[in-house]
Amino acid sequence: MKKPIIILAIVTLMAGVILTGYMSSDQKHKAARASVLYTIQDSNDDLKDPNAAGQESVNVSEWITFKSESELKIADNEIRVNELKVKINNNKELFDASYRKKVAYLEYQIRYMKSRLENYGKSPGNWESFKYGFDNEMDAIENDLKKLTVDNKN
Repeated sequence: MKKPIIILAIVTLMAGVILTGYMSSDQKHKAARASVLYTIQDSNDDLKDPNAAGQESVNVSEWITFKSESELKIADNEIRVNELKVKINNNKELFDASYRKKVAYLEYQIRYMKSRLENYGKSPGNWESFKYGFDNEMDAIENDLKKLTVDNKN
């Protein structure tokens, strides 16, 4: 007689645990909705003031103008580097190894700047910082190209 009472008590206890852990579909829906709303509210708080997080808003027309001007500069620099490479290949004895290394490094820098411009378009960051750094690096490349062409004109 004691065994059936103990078994009945255990079954009742297990049924109580299982039923209290069960949530109806309405309750699950409400809990999921509250979780999503909480997440959306947190992300909206981050988006309210982008300048507070160090992000500058970029004017689309300004970005398009900057990108097109930069692409023109990069294309011009690529042409100048290719001309230097042709000149080096035609007169190998005239140019030393350090000159060839400088030209190769400038070619690498131009490719890097091209990819940097493309990557910024895909995932924009701090506009003012990017623009300042990009302009300075492009000016440095142009100055280096001028030095190479002025010093070694034939």
